[in-house]
Amino acid sequence: MKYVTYEYKGPDKFSASRDVLTPWNIWAARMCVGEGGRRCSRDKASAMLWALMRRFMLHPARRHWGTYTFLMRRFSQPINPRWMRGGDLAKKWAGTKYCTERKLNRREKISTMPWWKIPKRIRTAVIDFSNGTLEEPYKILMLDRPRVTNWASLKSLPTKYPHGVNIGGDWFFEDDDLIKGDVIVEGRDE
Repeated sequence: MKYVTYEYKGPDKFSASRDVLTPWNIWAARMCVGEGGRRCSRDKASAMLWALMRRFMLHPARRHWGTYTFLMRRFSQPINPRWMRGGDLAKKWAGTKYCTERKLNRREKISTMPWWKIPKRIRTAVIDFSNGTLEEPYKILMLDRPRVTNWASLKSLPTKYPHGVNIGGDWFFEDDDLIKGDVIVEGRDE
């Protein structure tokens, strides 16, 4: 069996971060459905999965995230427990466009979606990421700042972060305050 780890490689002494992803990570697949829709492309799924892994390892707040999955669920509103019915952010924003009954129902549906209901294209991308074989989108690799750690669909982002790129309707970019270094994939057979 092959085990793959994503590891921080760089000069930062604090970060000995590494994460072993279990194959068929259901939360990663649900995040891709929630953020990219059921028609989420492989490139967009790859961009999101890689962006969050880099965020997990390179962002200054990494000390507060125990696992990649914890960060993913806090970052991605559709699977974030704080935005679910009864969550503190759902209560705070109740009655606004951010927390309509429709959005609450969508979050619940995505967060309980079984593996077999997730589109095969997304399941395959998540499995490939878990196996360390999911390539980053070419558009990201060609950026001047390719350590992408964030994305959103706000119209102001291309102006604020001109070093990013549009993938599937979202603007992907590298945050400004990252530590030096990058994320590498290490694999071993057992």
